[in-house]
Amino acid sequence: MGRIVSWFSCGAASAVATKLVIAESAPVTVAYCHVREEHADNMRFLRDCEGWFGQNVLILENETYKGSCFNVFQKNYFRTPKGSPCTRELKRRVRHKFQEPTDTIVFGFTIEEEDRLNDFIDRNNEVPVRAPLIERGLT
Repeated sequence: MGRIVSWFSCGAASAVATKLVIAESAPVTVAYCHVREEHADNMRFLRDCEGWFGQNVLILENETYKGSCFNVFQKNYFRTPKGSPCTRELKRRVRHKFQEPTDTIVFGFTIEEEDRLNDFIDRNNEVPVRAPLIERGLT
């Protein structure tokens, strides 16, 4: 049996999803993909949530680009037909590098984002995924 990894984004929805999954099933690895240009208050919120979760959040970063959108933009266009290179390099690749094949991953998608969950499942049908807010019909 693999790990349960909750991908925390420093947003309210991922915080609540993480708290719910920790209450259901311990241990849970809580991981955050740090992007240097995101709002400075994210780290304060992350630290507050660590207290609420009762555990630390693992902070991950793309080492090649030093977690910076500007470093990605210097080598790529802002957007391509395959999506944003910034999201791909600083979030998806970091998650893929960290993720193990037996992990169950948790996202903070709300019921309004069910399409996002379904798109993720369609692109990654081999990855066990949970969305506790959708499971509970929460907005």
